[in-house]
Amino acid sequence: MRLIDFSVTSDQVLVTRHDRPTASPQPLTPTLATELGAIMHFDPAQALARLPQFGRWQPAMRTGTTFTTTWQATYERRDAHYWLNRHARPALDIIVDDAGTVVGYQQTQRAVTSVLVQPAWARATVVAAWQNAHMMRSVGTLGRRFTAMVPMRDGTRLATEVLLPATTQPVAAIMERTPYGRNQFIPGYQRFAHRGYAVIVQDVRGREDSEGPWIPFQYERDDANDTLNWIAAQPWNNGRVGMIGGSYGGYTQWAAAASGNPHLQAIVSMVTAGGAFTDTFAHGGAPSMAQLAWFFSVSGQRFQPNLMHRDDWDQLLRTRPIADIPQVGLGHAIPGYTAYLQHPTYDEFMANTDWHARADHIHVPAFIQSGWFDDDAMGTIEALDVTRNYAPGQRHILLGPWLHGGNAQYDLDDLALPANAIRHDVDLLHTQWFDHFLRGVDNGIDRQPTAEYFTMNANQWHTADTFPPSAPATQWPLDATTAGFGAQPGSAHVDYDYDPNDPAPQLVDVSGNEFEFPTDYAHWEHRSDVVSFTSPPLTNAITINGRLTLHFFASSSAVDTDWAIRATDVSPDGHARNVTDGIMNAKFRHDPRHAEYLTPGAINEYTLATLQTSYQFLPGHRLRLDVTSAASNLIFPNPNTRAGLNGTTSVVAHQRIYTGSDYPSTLSFNAAG
Repeated sequence: MRLIDFSVTSDQVLVTRHDRPTASPQPLTPTLATELGAIMHFDPAQALARLPQFGRWQPAMRTGTTFTTTWQATYERRDAHYWLNRHARPALDIIVDDAGTVVGYQQTQRAVTSVLVQPAWARATVVAAWQNAHMMRSVGTLGRRFTAMVPMRDGTRLATEVLLPATTQPVAAIMERTPYGRNQFIPGYQRFAHRGYAVIVQDVRGREDSEGPWIPFQYERDDANDTLNWIAAQPWNNGRVGMIGGSYGGYTQWAAAASGNPHLQAIVSMVTAGGAFTDTFAHGGAPSMAQLAWFFSVSGQRFQPNLMHRDDWDQLLRTRPIADIPQVGLGHAIPGYTAYLQHPTYDEFMANTDWHARADHIHVPAFIQSGWFDDDAMGTIEALDVTRNYAPGQRHILLGPWLHGGNAQYDLDDLALPANAIRHDVDLLHTQWFDHFLRGVDNGIDRQPTAEYFTMNANQWHTADTFPPSAPATQWPLDATTAGFGAQPGSAHVDYDYDPNDPAPQLVDVSGNEFEFPTDYAHWEHRSDVVSFTSPPLTNAITINGRLTLHFFASSSAVDTDWAIRATDVSPDGHARNVTDGIMNAKFRHDPRHAEYLTPGAINEYTLATLQTSYQFLPGHRLRLDVTSAASNLIFPNPNTRAGLNGTTSVVAHQRIYTGSDYPSTLSFNAAG
């Protein structure tokens, strides 16, 4: 929709807001620029001021393919009228006219695209897709905004912001439940109120202005259920509610769906968090190291992202027992973190966070969005699993080459992605999803292919009836005698020593709150505690869709340990780019509900799957599987003792991986040639 007009003169910028009852021009003051920036997700005053400054790079835009501005923004030509903003997150792309004059901007951030462009050039942006879908409309007037303290079943009241459209008729509602502060989300969600939806953003229990204790994930199912019932009882709601959000805001949707509440009739789940035991507090039962930064940021009543950024994480995370880390780092305990440390197995406390285990209650139509390098990817895997039996049209899957904060950039570390890596139409799809399931609009969203996914290296989007698409399983036996793949008679083994005081790393910055990257691991694969199995150079390209699964046999000299695997793409020049990885704690090899410690030296059978991907290994490249026992920075190094991370001592574990026909350790994946 056309929300704001800017009129630029030699001495001022005038703003006409179509979201106000009287659309009269007013000067763009710093206060107004801040208000509009919260809606647009970038500073309009700065963007408009820089338009004439681009003139100095007009020669480069006419004849070249790249240029860098004095404010260190790098641009690359996509076509004659569109330039990509490289090495930026979020990318603020520019639109140029035939003379090379910049006439507009386009920026996408995970769930919304903002366009600031001269009307004559609007169709050079995603506006064309909205027009083609007949979704461009006049801006609806906003109505009342108020705060309600919504009572839960136990009497606890949750602070809930409500923004209504200007109508006396009951309407459908769209809600997000968040631990990050409800008021920061209202400006971005005004777009739904302008389209006639009621918008609700609620602080979850114990956060911001909501009452009660803050124990992450523990109360979300019942609190969402009570909130949905409250919304449906309001005179401004017609009994239909949708939910939207990412990360924790994705988790709250699936928790709500697991309540079976009939008023929840559509969700848009982005990079959702999964269960605490599988995805957030722990990965495959191995306690998360990286998640401490997040726990620090939500350790107070209000969100403090600055607490994630420290230069002493390496030293701080070596504190043992790990229960002391908050006290050492912040000077006080974090009750929510302490609560999880008291439940190291999948007990009733952990099960309460596991919406995946309540799949029989989940029936809501679901738009599921994530990326190959989303560190909460296990949550999306669980979402795909609980919806696998949905009827056609009841779910839509969008999986891209994105991080957790994804659909916002063209570059991941040193990996340059193509122009189609960002989906500028994502909020169009979200709006169509809500319009169809909350309003009954026949817009065809339910007749589109169920899954859209981006294949790395092929640099193409594909469609399918599900993800991963059906394909026969490919099985590569591991061969310890050649450090490669291939069936061998008898048995063989390869050994390494895992020292918890010198663990193999996950190459991430804990302060960055992003824990999966397509990083080069070639240097680290030479460590003595990393065992690699490498294919010969490929004659033909192989595309892997979904998860890689390692079924393997191993022994350890310790009573407990971890196993970590990583698939890398080894290029002819020797770089080994991370494709995907997986982690498990050995004592949960049979059942996450019961710790079963190892008998030192005994051979055990394991099955360990990576996260999901769609990745094309090119001819001349090699597929490599790394096996080790640590992913420090992502998970705490296992001390290999019964006391585990609650103790202060550790031992070196002697690990042995077995292969051959007697112990057929095998890597399996779905591949297309």
